[in-house]
Amino acid sequence: MTLRDGSLLAGLLAGAVVAAAAQPVQQPIFRAGTDLVRVDVTVTRDDEPVTDLGLADFELTEDGVPQVVENMQLSRVSGNRASDLNEPLEIRSRQHAMLEASREDVRLFGIFLDDYHIDKRPEITLPLRVAITSFINQLGPNDLAVIMEPLESLRDIKYTRSKPDLLSRVRNFEGRRNETFPIKSAVEEAQMTQRNWMELRAGVTLSALGALATQFGGLREGRKSILFFSQGPPARPGSPNDALLKEAMEAANRGNVTIHVIDPRPLGSVGFGGDDILRRIAYDTGGRAIVSSNDPERHLRSVMSDASAYYLVGYTPTRRTNDGKFHEIKVKVNRRGLKVTARRGYWTASEKELTAAAEAAATPVNMALQNALLAIGDAVSNRAVSIWTGVSKGEGEHTRFTFTWEPPPGPARVDKPARLEIQPVNDAGKETMPAQVIGGAPGELPLMARFEWPAGRQRLRFTSLTAAGETIDRWVQTQVVPDLSKSAVVLATPRFLRARNMIELRAIEANPSASPTALNRFAATERVLVEIECAAPAGDPPQVTIDLLTAKGDLLRTLDAPPLAGGRLRLTLPVSSLANAAYVLRVTATAGDQSVEQWVAFRVAR
Repeated sequence: MTLRDGSLLAGLLAGAVVAAAAQPVQQPIFRAGTDLVRVDVTVTRDDEPVTDLGLADFELTEDGVPQVVENMQLSRVSGNRASDLNEPLEIRSRQHAMLEASREDVRLFGIFLDDYHIDKRPEITLPLRVAITSFINQLGPNDLAVIMEPLESLRDIKYTRSKPDLLSRVRNFEGRRNETFPIKSAVEEAQMTQRNWMELRAGVTLSALGALATQFGGLREGRKSILFFSQGPPARPGSPNDALLKEAMEAANRGNVTIHVIDPRPLGSVGFGGDDILRRIAYDTGGRAIVSSNDPERHLRSVMSDASAYYLVGYTPTRRTNDGKFHEIKVKVNRRGLKVTARRGYWTASEKELTAAAEAAATPVNMALQNALLAIGDAVSNRAVSIWTGVSKGEGEHTRFTFTWEPPPGPARVDKPARLEIQPVNDAGKETMPAQVIGGAPGELPLMARFEWPAGRQRLRFTSLTAAGETIDRWVQTQVVPDLSKSAVVLATPRFLRARNMIELRAIEANPSASPTALNRFAATERVLVEIECAAPAGDPPQVTIDLLTAKGDLLRTLDAPPLAGGRLRLTLPVSSLANAAYVLRVTATAGDQSVEQWVAFRVAR
């Protein structure tokens, strides 16, 4: 493909970053009309938070019109867990990170390292690393942080509480302003074919910043902080980058996201107007402009302080229309000597947006579909192994749980997992039955672990081990055991059997107990079989229907399923004819007037 001009390339580059924002997270809109508008306000004296203000101390205007402040709440967050004290703090998956980020007792920080607009020189890079390291060391055990660079998509960034992981990124960071080598990716290589590659880089930075602000905005209503480390991407008035800057600021204001800017250049090294873009970003979003400073660490301590104590002020606007426009907010307090910082305003929803939101709210949510898609999202985890869990009918009134595991996708680990130990325990951590160990080396058995339990609740301790028996990872999780003994139709968890070549395919076809894959992500060149286990204890074998759906739940086709033989059937999943996307299988088993469904998702990625 030939790129006709730089604007097309800029659109492609920006789209690659922003497209990742189109994920299940919804962008919040502060709505006017009958809804309360809430804005977070920082009040300080000598850079120390003031925490004894009352409702009557606040004065607020919208578009110059005085408003009645109806409620005020002081939010104090220390970085320590305030509730659910027995829950492990370690982030287990991306979905777990999103749930944690939605908690009001979690301080959320995005550290955006704009390597495209930071000099590589040691006098810039080294103090910058020191400042960021100092900030990370201030994080509490309950804080959540993510590091992002311009070329990273939202699918690739990792929310974490691990200081070692964050510090490792910082130690290896260096600026690349005006640097063209080494080339990091094909996207960057495409930039180099254009004369205006520096402007293209600025567009990538601003698009990525806007995408991160959009994602942060959808996580919760309270304060979210982005620390933007940069010497400032160029954005001339009226240029495409100026439009991208406005979009990023709009995303931050819509989502109640504060952006603090940190220019690593020391005092006296910035020419007149050289930090205007950075100051504008901070001013528009209610953040701090840490520029022309020889002591950024001190100012970053204030950033942490701002996130630890702030007021949520609420009011109902006197303006009664929903016009979809920006409305300026100004907040004051009636005490002297205090500094008040708040965002410049908010965007209302238009009548069209409100109507669409009402229609969406009236549409029932298909929880089976959502849970199936959530399961393949959980496969992207920071655990040392990926685990598949299958549920089927056991002996008598027991339910059988089957487990398999595989190394997760991505670069190979130094401490390569070789075995997985599964140990049932009680609430006190005491062993309740013998552990089972699943092998992982070629030819090592067993390849699956099976437990049978009565209906109720079971706790399991998982331990990932190296070939030498050293522990890589250990965690405990709870399994809810359903009662399948009284069900008229019993449909087990569908299994995916993966074959990467013809030898593996023949081995699977010859093995009625083939081990299911733990990763529901398939290449078009692979052969994938779906195995269904089903029974109707009191009557004739059920009729099984398997529908292939899109991620939205739309029917693509009904697959040709053979009849059950011995309570099982297998069919080929047509992954070679499917585009790169997520899909869902809806498996329905019917016997007489009784039916049961299982929904299972998978992804095709070439």
